[in-house]
Amino acid sequence: MQSLKISVAQILGRPGTQKEIPVVAPLEGLQGPLARVAPESVRAELRVEAVVEGVLVTGRPVATLELECARCLKPFGAEVASEVCELFVAPGTEAPDEDAYRIDGLEIDLEPMLRDALGLELPLNPICSKDCKGLCAHCGADLNVGTCDCRDDATDPRWAPLEELKAKLQEERT
Repeated sequence: MQSLKISVAQILGRPGTQKEIPVVAPLEGLQGPLARVAPESVRAELRVEAVVEGVLVTGRPVATLELECARCLKPFGAEVASEVCELFVAPGTEAPDEDAYRIDGLEIDLEPMLRDALGLELPLNPICSKDCKGLCAHCGADLNVGTCDCRDDATDPRWAPLEELKAKLQEERT
């Protein structure tokens, strides 16, 4: 298991110096209501470059997700990716904003950056396929597998007077 803490001792304070860092690591605890990152699934080729203010990290992290369809509730997998370009501010340097990532000694911790970037990519309403029919609202049958015996016209009885009025108005028009 690869650590997400990376040493920047060789490049810190030498603007223009860079190194490539391959990342394959877990990102535990990152999840949404119907999605979570699969174990050991975060992959990225990151470029770490020294700049005057600290270290600039760029790249494209990709994560495999374990999802649950919002319509039929069946599990399925998908991948999400995000572009990152984040500044890690060197000690003693003023941060451009209070949420800036900081260099801790001679290391940067990539976990918060990856968590923020990939967390924004988690789907709020994952659908297994655009053709998913979901579950019957009355009996819970999976409509992707077959039909159910529920009536489609099951109307709330409180709307019956309105249905009668509609029928009466249509009758008057003809």
